[in-house]
This record gives sequence, C-alpha cells and structure tokens, in this order.
Amino acid sequence: MKNFSKIEISVIKSAAKNAAPYVTKKQKLEEQIREVEEKVAEQIRKRAEEKIEKIRAEMNGYQAIIDSLNASVKQITGGYTTEDLIDIKKEATGQMDQKTGKEIFKTVYVLKYPETVVPPTVEGAGSDFDKDAEAECPTHKEAQEEMPEEVMAEQAQSAEADPFAGIDADPFNQ
Repeated sequence: MKNFSKIEISVIKSAAKNAAPYVTKKQKLEEQIREVEEKVAEQIRKRAEEKIEKIRAEMNGYQAIIDSLNASVKQITGGYTTEDLIDIKKEATGQMDQKTGKEIFKTVYVLKYPETVVPPTVEGAGSDFDKDAEAECPTHKEAQEEMPEEVMAEQAQSAEADPFAGIDADPFNQ
C-alpha cells in the first residue's frame, strides 16, 4: 500500500474538484442510457410478446385443423397421430423445372412402423400391466402360424374386398 505525500493528496483533491461537475454530468447521462435501455427493452419485449401471441394464434388454428384430420387416425391407433406414424420425405425426381431451372422434388409419405400399427414400446418402459399383456398376446406372425390355412385365406379375401371388415369402431379402447 502506498502512502501519499501531502502534495500528492492536494493534487488528487484538486483534480477531483475540477472533475466533479463532469463526473456528475456523466453519471446523469449513464442514468439516462439505463432508462432508455429499459424503455426500449420493455417495448421490444411487448412487441415480441404481441408477435408471439399472433404466431401462437395462427399455430393453434393449424393445430385445430390437424386435430380434426387426425381424429380418425387417433381412434384407429389408440391415440397416435400422423406425425407419430409417418415420415414425410422429399425425393428428387431427376427432372428440372423449365421455368426456374431448379430440380423437381416429390413428397413421399413413409410409414415409420411398417410392421405394426403403433410405435413399438421401449424395453423397460411402461407398466407391469403392459408387459403382462405383451406376454399373453401373440405377435401377428405367431397368430398367423396358429391359424388354420382356410381361416387365413378367408381373412385375406375379405381384407382385399374390405380392409376394415371385422374391425370394431375402436379396437384399442375395448
């Protein structure tokens, strides 16, 4: 720690006295900057909240349409939606658009779980009830092996004629 001499202390005090009005003005300006920043931040926050609300309102409108279109899918699958079950992919067609010169793509809807109606369960997830039900219920292939060939042929013919023949309104919630 440095000990100041009387002359050094006098120089420091004199400089402080001369700088004091400017320090006061600087502090007032700093306060004004903080006030403006707070006002701007509040205005930006309000505008952002308003924009977010508009976006959410539009999104909720789309969600209502999606929900109405997915109602039958949810009923058939026990609550899963097309977003849960379908991957939407863009595939190149190898053709070019004559006007824009850009490559043309087609949209393909691919079933994520082609072997089942619903997504497979994760090992260790779910309740003991689910595990007991899985143990008691044969898989689709096991069920086919246990069925007589005449019954399988009958089902194949009726499925070709009407794929939903023999299915109750809500087979998953019985």
